[in-house]
Amino acid sequence: MTKMPLQLSPREVDMFIGFLDDGFCTCEMITDAEGQPVDYRFLRMNPQFEAMTGLYGAQGRTALDMVPGLEPFWIETYGRIALQGESRRFQQESAAMGRHFDVYATPIEPHGRFAIVFRDITETKRIEAEREAALAEAQQLLAELNHRVMNSLGTISSIIAMESRARAEGEGREALGRIRSRVHAVASLYRRLNASGSIESVCSRDYLDKIVEGLASSIGRDGIGIEARIAPVRLSTRIAVPLGLIVNELVTNSLKYAFAPGTTGRVIVALDVLDHGRLQLSVCDDGCGLGPAARSDSGIGQQLVRAFAAQLGASPSTESGPGGTTVTVRFDS
Repeated sequence: MTKMPLQLSPREVDMFIGFLDDGFCTCEMITDAEGQPVDYRFLRMNPQFEAMTGLYGAQGRTALDMVPGLEPFWIETYGRIALQGESRRFQQESAAMGRHFDVYATPIEPHGRFAIVFRDITETKRIEAEREAALAEAQQLLAELNHRVMNSLGTISSIIAMESRARAEGEGREALGRIRSRVHAVASLYRRLNASGSIESVCSRDYLDKIVEGLASSIGRDGIGIEARIAPVRLSTRIAVPLGLIVNELVTNSLKYAFAPGTTGRVIVALDVLDHGRLQLSVCDDGCGLGPAARSDSGIGQQLVRAFAAQLGASPSTESGPGGTTVTVRFDS
């Protein structure tokens, strides 16, 4: 059965568009002698049109008559729609009207006419701009805080170094050295944040490589190689801080306790991406393993590793034997 097209009377059309929550109007394009759009005339509109544009009594009048300073964008855009049959959805500000609009415009018959359905989104844009400004200010303040923290950590590290130099060789001096390396691990994060221009995340490779390099230069031993195999992923600061401290503790233990004096060996620090967004950190050495006398003073370090891993929602797994020791931590990124 053939369906008859729906026919609406002008009164019914007025009733229909009056029910719309959005502004609505039909217009006809005005062109010059060469057929170029120069203005457009308002033909019909609903009550919301006046409320959303602030233009009253617009029926039969032109856009430039109602808004003499109207931006060319509107005439050019509606000209393409009316004369070239190009429907378009867009958001645009009109400084001349002091408003921002979300617009859908489409050509209608006869040729040269078009219909506009629009909404005044000025308040929404204002709120978005205020939110963006507040976010930018908060990021600037946080960046300044990161910088101050980094400077404070540098000062603390210098004080610890002074205390260490004032002590004789022995357990106290070594303890201060371990404390200083932990401070360095946190300071490295803030340096990488400042260098990258980010305040929320850091590249794992840049960050962990620097920690490993710092450990190699401060407590490295001749004949013991350190290799970093770090997958480049973005780490939030929530993850980066405990992860860096775990690396610091595990590499420190390997360098100091896994190898007998005069021996050679290797320590490997790896960060791998697993399935479902999980990450795996592993620190391996080919030293003597965890024998009864090995790493006798590493109890605090092991406690710290467990505590930092808990912050990642994980627990460390250790495998050790005569061929060396591997500590693995798996966690969600």
